[in-house]
Amino acid sequence: MTAVEWFDGSREGLAELFALADDSPAAVDAYRELGRVLVARDGGVVVGHLQLVGTDGGSEAEVKSLAVAEDRQGAGVGRMLVERAAAVCREEQLSTLVVATAAADTRVLRFYQLLGFRMLSVERDAFTPETGYPEIDVDGIPLRDRVWLSLEL
Repeated sequence: MTAVEWFDGSREGLAELFALADDSPAAVDAYRELGRVLVARDGGVVVGHLQLVGTDGGSEAEVKSLAVAEDRQGAGVGRMLVERAAAVCREEQLSTLVVATAAADTRVLRFYQLLGFRMLSVERDAFTPETGYPEIDVDGIPLRDRVWLSLEL
């Protein structure tokens, strides 16, 4: 059975999940220690994580990093993590949960929209070699732009 709980260990122990969530080691280094982290454990083994950080607005939170072990993707672990983060934000009387992801990754865009997130804005050229990202494509689509989505709580 998978349980979702707050993580209080060294975030170095989650390095593989952070790397799975973000193609830029420099970006991960810049934000890894921010905010709080929820983990999904199955039999004591961490199979997913969600990093939740505050924003400048004060009334919203951001899902900064979310990843599920590749062999557990599609099994509802990511949904459990996002639903728990949203519940925590509601308890804290926040109004909005935001997340940013690659415009090229239609699978991830679908995931968030199925959870109720809506498109908010597009940040062009966010994923370039100049910003620390390799030149790659996702299912044939060049990785360039970042899409922001929001969930009203």
